[in-house]
Amino acid sequence: MRTSVIAGLLGPLLVLWGVAAGQHGQGTFESLPGHDRYQAVLEAQRPMRRSGRIRRVEWTEDGTALLFHRDDKAFRFNLESRELAEVTEAEPEAQSGRSGRESPDRRRSRRGRQRDRQPSPDGVWEAVCREYNVVLERTDGSATLPVTTRGHRKVRYGTASWVYGEELAQRSAMWWSPDSTMLAFYELDERGVHDYYLTAGLTELWTELLTEGYPKAGESNPVAGVLVYHLPSGSLIRMDVGEDLEQYVYQVRFATDGGTLLFNRTNRRQDVLELVAADPRTGTSRVVVRETQPTWQKNRPSIEFLQDGQRFIWETEKTGWRQYELRHLDGRRLGTLTRGAYPAGAVLEVDEQAGVMYYMAYSGEHPLNAHLHRVGLDGRGQTRLTPDDGNHSIQLSPDRRWFISTCETINTPPTTALYDTEGNRVATLAESDISRFNELGLQAPEPFTFKADDGVTDLYGVLYKPSTFDPARRYPLVIDVYGGPLSQRVRNRYRPANAYCEFGFLIAVIDNRGTTGRGKAFESATYLKLGDVDLQDQADGVRYLSQRPYVDGDRVGIFGHSYGGYMAALAPLKRPEVFHVAVASSAVTDWRNYDTIYTERFMRTPQENPEGYERGSCLGAVEQLTGKLLIMHGMVDDNVHPSNAWQLIHALQQAGKPFEMMLFPRSGHGAPATARRLRWTFLYRHLIEEATERRSDEATEGRLGSDEVTE
Repeated sequence: MRTSVIAGLLGPLLVLWGVAAGQHGQGTFESLPGHDRYQAVLEAQRPMRRSGRIRRVEWTEDGTALLFHRDDKAFRFNLESRELAEVTEAEPEAQSGRSGRESPDRRRSRRGRQRDRQPSPDGVWEAVCREYNVVLERTDGSATLPVTTRGHRKVRYGTASWVYGEELAQRSAMWWSPDSTMLAFYELDERGVHDYYLTAGLTELWTELLTEGYPKAGESNPVAGVLVYHLPSGSLIRMDVGEDLEQYVYQVRFATDGGTLLFNRTNRRQDVLELVAADPRTGTSRVVVRETQPTWQKNRPSIEFLQDGQRFIWETEKTGWRQYELRHLDGRRLGTLTRGAYPAGAVLEVDEQAGVMYYMAYSGEHPLNAHLHRVGLDGRGQTRLTPDDGNHSIQLSPDRRWFISTCETINTPPTTALYDTEGNRVATLAESDISRFNELGLQAPEPFTFKADDGVTDLYGVLYKPSTFDPARRYPLVIDVYGGPLSQRVRNRYRPANAYCEFGFLIAVIDNRGTTGRGKAFESATYLKLGDVDLQDQADGVRYLSQRPYVDGDRVGIFGHSYGGYMAALAPLKRPEVFHVAVASSAVTDWRNYDTIYTERFMRTPQENPEGYERGSCLGAVEQLTGKLLIMHGMVDDNVHPSNAWQLIHALQQAGKPFEMMLFPRSGHGAPATARRLRWTFLYRHLIEEATERRSDEATEGRLGSDEVTE
């Protein structure tokens, strides 16, 4: 009996030993056949990915020249003479390619946390969150001013809940007015939120208990409030954020005029979003914009104010496609800016003097191709500026007379060219050198398209092959999966190869329904049924590829991390006839284990959607496991808690199902580098090595049978 079988039946301690001892005999990742080729491709990938692109783009202040780096050399392109020349160093009069748009504060905070210090714009004060209270400190050290004094872990000031940082991107919980006279900050009441406990120091002499309020799906949320402290008067004013105690209040910031405090709020279902303006002097508030969706509303639509501080460009999906409109802070909608049965992308620049906006949109013949567009601020003259020959990445000149486009596809190496902003090509600045690609004999990645089970929806994927690919042979297929809502793995961007193919795998990446970039209907296809439509699409992608003679449909593996880990764990349980080997890393195994904001956005609560939660759970499907499963998890994961792994492990043990696992006592949600080596060793052992041994045994048995007949 294999060690993994004993481990799956008897308990986790034996499994840990079984994984270590069972990998490729007594071998390691580095001893796998094909490792030398893998290493060679890996080392060649970085320069191949840089080829055809330019870096460190700068424009001279007088607007006559462009400076950039290509490979390891510096170049100057004269915009008047159209001449390109190599230079020894960048010239001092150059300026950045971005024009005057203010950069946000990039100081980092730990995952799920908020910065504990925020300097005032005038540099005189620093707001500090200390022991869950807000304190003001003069930067010269001459004074300290307590703003709140009653804070504690369950009622906190100047910091937010972990889930606010993780799911609503709240990296700060204190915000200064532009004139440094007012400080807005959070009040978060977590008294109704259950605590989750993690044990740290598992490899030390003594352990440490880590405690965090973590609202799980269907349970109590933190209650958010916003206060404003006025330095001149010392007064503290509470903002009217609304009466709904279950709502989310976030993206707090002062408007550019400093007289208005803005914030977003959304209900618990997150199908209604409101942009709210509050008066920081009185606390009164009013709704500026209200957006609704039948499924879920985007929580942080982009907003960009014009120079008057009153008009702003607002992102909306009310048509079913991401588009932009012009609005006023008094609540008026001034007009539609962009139109089309395709999603707009990011706003690149707003040129108020010329009265135009430059933005990206997926308007080409292929829905994965991004293009540069221009439209008037009156909504007229919408024009695409890039040719329909691939996916474009754009850099605009500060004077908006030129733009640089790097054009590529999945299997077409990039080319970088200069255009004028009428869309006329001026010069080629960089072309890809694929000589190393050819030297290594690499196979170009293959984009593929297949229909979803509705018979209508096109789904896109990429297939990678080993350099030694022979269409007369049959190869195991491995699915590299994420698949979660609003993710996107298949982009029409060049990647020369996947080095892991060199071990003898075909590797595919598929974007299932529910992922982003294809419009609201496509994104909403998994609403209330995570683990259903998304897994169906991954399985159908395997079936589609298995029709090819070189794809061995009896040797299919899948791996993923986080939501991808959930998909990888669910695949051999719900689709055992399709997926035979799986590696699930940091997987959510039941959505009742995960946080309110993320889970309920797509599933509502377990009380509202019990059938969806049951269908999407790994725990109720363990009886169907017939393949090989490796579970990996970090023991100090404060995002996807280790209890997800323990619940699945326990269910498999109770069902008498063999499996393997590897736990990382010091790791959080990010997998350590050793996890990748373990993953590929496991996949190699079960998809390639065992098949080779089986063929050898069958050949031996055939010879013995022949001998017996002869005798």
